[in-house]
Amino acid sequence: MTTASETTKLFSLPPELILHILTFCHPTDIARFAEVCRSTFDLVCNGNSQFLWREVFLQLYDDPRKAIRPIIHDDDEAFSEPFDWKGALQHRTEAGIVAHHALNAESNKRQRTLKTFVDAVTQALPAPRDSQSRPSLNLQWLDRLLRETQMLTLVQPGWDMVDEHSRLMAYISLTHDSSTDEDSQETLADRRVSSRCFVYDIRNYRQVTHWGPFLPSGSVNWIHIEHLVNVVLTNLRDLPDHWGATTPPLGLVHTQAFTAPGPYSDNDWAGVEGTWRRYVCFMDYRDLFAFNYSNIANGPRNPEFFRDSRFREATRLIEVKLHLVPENQLRFHEPSPDCGQVKTRYPTLYFAGTSRGVTGNEAKVEGSVCIGIDGTVRWTFVSAYGAVHHSSTLWCSKGVQLGGIASAAGIVGSWSTSAHDQGDPVGPFWLWKVPHAHSGPLMDFT
Repeated sequence: MTTASETTKLFSLPPELILHILTFCHPTDIARFAEVCRSTFDLVCNGNSQFLWREVFLQLYDDPRKAIRPIIHDDDEAFSEPFDWKGALQHRTEAGIVAHHALNAESNKRQRTLKTFVDAVTQALPAPRDSQSRPSLNLQWLDRLLRETQMLTLVQPGWDMVDEHSRLMAYISLTHDSSTDEDSQETLADRRVSSRCFVYDIRNYRQVTHWGPFLPSGSVNWIHIEHLVNVVLTNLRDLPDHWGATTPPLGLVHTQAFTAPGPYSDNDWAGVEGTWRRYVCFMDYRDLFAFNYSNIANGPRNPEFFRDSRFREATRLIEVKLHLVPENQLRFHEPSPDCGQVKTRYPTLYFAGTSRGVTGNEAKVEGSVCIGIDGTVRWTFVSAYGAVHHSSTLWCSKGVQLGGIASAAGIVGSWSTSAHDQGDPVGPFWLWKVPHAHSGPLMDFT
């Protein structure tokens, strides 16, 4: 216990020196120090204490002033106000405590914690464009905390927390689900069935959802994205070893902006140009129709359909090569209505290129990438085989970048036909950038 004489001795030191000493302490220890007496409270909580909170925050987390803000707000003066270092540190510290006691935490605290976690991802320090990637303290902290506490899997989110919960689950991308015990495998199998039911439910692809994983408001539907992630990754786990090793970079650390292979420039802020790999998954159309419209397995849309051991889902690995083009050079891609709805620092980019499967059949690709109304990076592109004419079948894909701009994690989304007729096939895809000289094999697996 600290005595009055010890406190008096401490305050014989200059206040600036005491604050400097406190910068080496954990936030909870600083809070206890502030409770010793009125003088310690005043030193920590009043006056020039923002120096203390800033120094402590920056030792643990990324500098939020350097985070990417893709949207220009009419009220941008708000971003020029002094940052609340103390408040931000309190939110992160409380979030860590709640995560460790998630089962007993109040609902409002869990909700605030999930929002704090999402903010940590969106405020992660971008990797330098012109040098090797620098790890993000935010992402390392969050990945470690969620792995230790298993908060996202232990606690089922309430209706008011589902969006943030699914967003974080999509960012983690099953990297915290490596256990091989029977219970864990059963849980993962149930999640796979649930995700297949959502992804292959044709009702989830309508004009009101912009024919993709979006909400009527135009924001990303993170529940849909989480299910798309689950379907692709659980399918990859079924692949033979020599194919299953080809996966997109997974996990929170790969959601950092500008971690995908470059180069980057002001003209190509999204890192479009270069070589990509794309996984596409799909059901046999007869199975897709049966799941949605027939009474097979007590259907339609009964989860038991996917528990049948005879059910098969195809997975295809494709090579994609892209380059930027002016908008007026697009021949069959119509720019997405998602683009141009917000004032942004990053103009819409237009691209063309080719995609090639294991059989060598080559398709023409055209598309665009832009910033959505919620600040996420949106990719929309169309693929066409052979000569393109009025009656051609065009395959339309809509996806969302996982994490920051040009993240190594890549883009997850859904594909269908550009006609969007009722009953048209649908499925998930995952697109990620690889080094230009990448020569890994392509494949087609059922």
